[in-house]
Amino acid sequence: MVKLLGAFSGVQKMKNKILYISIIGGVLIFTFLLFAFPQNRQPIKIGLSVSLTGAYPDLGREIRDGTLLAVEMINEEGKVKGKPIQLIIKDNKSNIKEAINNYEELIKEGVTAVIGPATSTVAKNLLPLINEKKILTIAPTPTSTELAGLDDYMIRLRPTNKEDALELAKYVTKKLKPKRIVVIYDVLNPTYTIDFAQNFMKYSGKEIKFSLIPFKEGKSYIRDLSKKVLSYSPDAVLLITEVYSTALIAQNLRILKPNVKILSTPWSKFERLIENGGKRIEGLLNLETFDEDYKRELYQKFKRRFIDRFGYEPELGAILGFESVMLIKQAVERGATKETMKDVIIKKGKFQGLQGEININPFGDRVIKPFVVKVEKGKWEKVRE
Repeated sequence: MVKLLGAFSGVQKMKNKILYISIIGGVLIFTFLLFAFPQNRQPIKIGLSVSLTGAYPDLGREIRDGTLLAVEMINEEGKVKGKPIQLIIKDNKSNIKEAINNYEELIKEGVTAVIGPATSTVAKNLLPLINEKKILTIAPTPTSTELAGLDDYMIRLRPTNKEDALELAKYVTKKLKPKRIVVIYDVLNPTYTIDFAQNFMKYSGKEIKFSLIPFKEGKSYIRDLSKKVLSYSPDAVLLITEVYSTALIAQNLRILKPNVKILSTPWSKFERLIENGGKRIEGLLNLETFDEDYKRELYQKFKRRFIDRFGYEPELGAILGFESVMLIKQAVERGATKETMKDVIIKKGKFQGLQGEININPFGDRVIKPFVVKVEKGKWEKVRE
């Protein structure tokens, strides 16, 4: 009996020893993997730098909301190759110096890619730093032709001013047949506004006479500005201004001359333009690249979730913010790293978007055709050719 107990005790000690060795071995292996492959436990960091305060906050806020929803949905639905996305948000306040500081901070945080800025002027001044750091940056809304056709580290998701201005000029020349157009352009975003004006004049009929008037944001002198504009007896007025300024100027013009034709640009193409402009902006022309009534499930799911999450309907900035994250996600799924993100996107060239394919050309510019829309009975409607 004593021998039997001794044998049992020996076997038990051996089992305990094996168990102890196994636990120690497991801990050592786990520790090795943890330190040898730290990326397995790290989130994919994406930076966002747009204007959330300052001169032009509305577009930046919509881009932010679109990116936030994309990150939330991706993390809910399985992450990216098992890794969550972490969004790091910065406010550049429509200020070039602030945007540069934001970018350098995001680089230090180890982001894989950056989304933003929202305006062409900030994008132009930030581009040298982007190319120096070689971190892929998706600019959802900057459209200056200066930014297109470059071998750089910036991906752009809207057509350039050339494509937008061409479509608007073709329609205006053919349908409205104006003899004189006054162009009002915002001086605080000249990379966009002057570029759009130059392209619009270039593609308009040679018989049209143009007058250009600079505009600096402010309500106090808009009535006097409107009187000055109408002193030229224009058949149409092109407003290259942000949404609230566009609404105010358009209202004042129509009070003084109810039948004057008013043209605007994608910078102001929001529901807020209609809400603030009211009945006086009926017939106002603008440009668009996406269908607000698109019926396929991916877009409808995004739209439902966006409204539930933020309480308003998504527009240009929100859609492009969401698609910016989609683009990064699909690139990572194809093996892209921080260092190879640009090459993967350029080489692949085609990605899933909310309304069909996102086509990116070899220079990082999205290939998509804009179309003319106008305000009809308080809604944006695509014009009939």
